[in-house]
Amino acid sequence: MRAKRTVRLLVWLCVAAAGCTGEDADRLARVSHRAGAKLDGATAGARGKLSRGWHSLQGDPIDSAPLRDRVAARLRLDQALADAHLEVDTDGEIVTLHGEVGGESQRRRAIELAESTIGVEKVVDELQSGK
Repeated sequence: MRAKRTVRLLVWLCVAAAGCTGEDADRLARVSHRAGAKLDGATAGARGKLSRGWHSLQGDPIDSAPLRDRVAARLRLDQALADAHLEVDTDGEIVTLHGEVGGESQRRRAIELAESTIGVEKVVDELQSGK
C-alpha cells in the first residue's frame, strides 16, 4: 500500500515538473494505478510460492529424521570424507563415531561435522587411522 502511494507521488511530481495539464496527470495516474495492479497480480502468486517454499523448508523432513541418520548423512555427503569408512551410533544426544579415516584431518572433519549437527551434545571418537 505504501509503495503505491510512493509511485503515485512520483508520477504527480514528474507530471508537475514536465508541465503537463490536469488531464495528462489524470491519465498518467490511471496508467500508474493499472500498472501497479498488474504488478501486484503478477507478483502475488510468486510471493505465495515463496512463502510456501519457505514454510516447507522450515518443516524439512531432515529435521525430523533420527539423530543417527542426520549425522550419517552429513558425513556421507562431505567430500573430504569420501574415502573414509564411517559408522554412527547414538545414545540419546551422544554420538559415537566408528570406522576408519585416512588421517588426522579426516578425523577432525568427521568430529567437527558430528558436533555441529543439531541435537548432538557430545561426540565420542572411536575412529581408527587406516593410513
